Amino acid sequence: MKKSNLSWFTLGSLASSSLSFISIPIIAWMFSDADIGKVALLISTAGLGTIVFSLGLDQSYTREFHEAPDQATLLLNAVVPGAALLTLIAALLVVAQPTWLSWVLFGQQSLALSLFVIGYLAVVLISRFLSLVHRMREDGKRYALSFLFAKITFVALVCWAYTRSSRGLFDLLLAHGVSVAVGLCYLLITTQPIWLRMRLTLLSRPLQYKLLAFGIPMATSGLLFWGLEGVDKFMLRSLSSFSELGVYSIALSISAMANVATSMFTTIWVPVVYRWVSNREDLSRIDQVTRHILAGAVFLIGTTGALSWLLEYALPEQHRVVQHLITACMLWPLFYALSETTGLGIAITRATRLGLVVAVAALAVNVGINLILIPRFGSGGATVSLAVGIWVFFALRTEVSHRIWRRVPRRGLYIWTLTSLALACAHALLGPTQRAAMLACWLVFLVCAGIAFRSSVAQAWSFVLMPLRRWRNPHPLAK
Repeated sequence: MKKSNLSWFTLGSLASSSLSFISIPIIAWMFSDADIGKVALLISTAGLGTIVFSLGLDQSYTREFHEAPDQATLLLNAVVPGAALLTLIAALLVVAQPTWLSWVLFGQQSLALSLFVIGYLAVVLISRFLSLVHRMREDGKRYALSFLFAKITFVALVCWAYTRSSRGLFDLLLAHGVSVAVGLCYLLITTQPIWLRMRLTLLSRPLQYKLLAFGIPMATSGLLFWGLEGVDKFMLRSLSSFSELGVYSIALSISAMANVATSMFTTIWVPVVYRWVSNREDLSRIDQVTRHILAGAVFLIGTTGALSWLLEYALPEQHRVVQHLITACMLWPLFYALSETTGLGIAITRATRLGLVVAVAALAVNVGINLILIPRFGSGGATVSLAVGIWVFFALRTEVSHRIWRRVPRRGLYIWTLTSLALACAHALLGPTQRAAMLACWLVFLVCAGIAFRSSVAQAWSFVLMPLRRWRNPHPLAK
């Protein structure tokens, strides 16, 4: 990958997450817990809809991209089945139960809100496929700008809502709806050369069958994987309250800062590995990458745990419990990113059924722990369930890949991830009463990590210093 594209992928992730960080405290101060919780259900439903209505064909598109002779044909055949299914289901809902969606998500009987949800799902689904065009072409600039324009629009509308005398659910929904629409418009403009070449004559049943054969098991696995995060919100609503759901949503939103590392890494990593496999290149580099990703995850988790008390100064009083939940919530994106290096064998060997088994097991663990902990601990119980569920997913994915593809060094992986999991869960449940003890534990954890991962720290430090050295000592020919 060219350095310019790598820089854009990095810059896009950093800028997008920074804008999210700006908007989270504003939302926490401006809107009620109930409204925040309702919007969280909308976003979670959009994630579910993307998985269901893409039919896993987004994964098929990614897998076949480098081997397909014509990109327009591949994209068309990947998009059409899911888009047709969404249109059919939406039409049936509007005719039979026009206000059902709004009631489930927002507790209101409103046709307008139901139509908004359908439109939101359609925009998110189409944007998913179009963004993959830039991602697989390693066009970091356009990929990053599609998310940046959407995020800037969202922050601007939230700030605009701050100037209004009365603010509520409508303002949050408007901000989310307009922002994803802006992102889609940019993607339509920048992918115009591809979709303008699409014709119905390019539809191919054999190609669609091939894509579906790989995609549907992946979609089923993805659906179960979505359950690891999404089921917590719906169970909180039924077993606890909208207020607890709002607190949990704020914690998840802040922990999404870890997506700076996760999305940046997975966006670059997956296409690169597929290219390595396609070109029969040396795959031993994967273990080196895994070690560095583990080091980054460990340090980020430890630092978050040690500094989580600073959230007291950024959030209103009713959300201060978030400081004890944030570390466990952060395990979700970090352990997932780690599993993208240790569990690659499932996708590479097309063993999608095994991926399905992994997701079922992890979801079952998550639901079981939720049923036990949510009635007693509320958002804290949901946080612990999420953390344990994603660790089970990571561990099983690693074990399966180790056995069906290539050997994975696992001892260090399990020691450090289990230690992180134990401390994060203890912080979520005991943090309010054992604050000093948890801080001491996190500091000791960071010291031990510094010793164990000193080689990764040295390489990271050299990488940071390299641009500074070049700036101080430019090449003679550059003068």
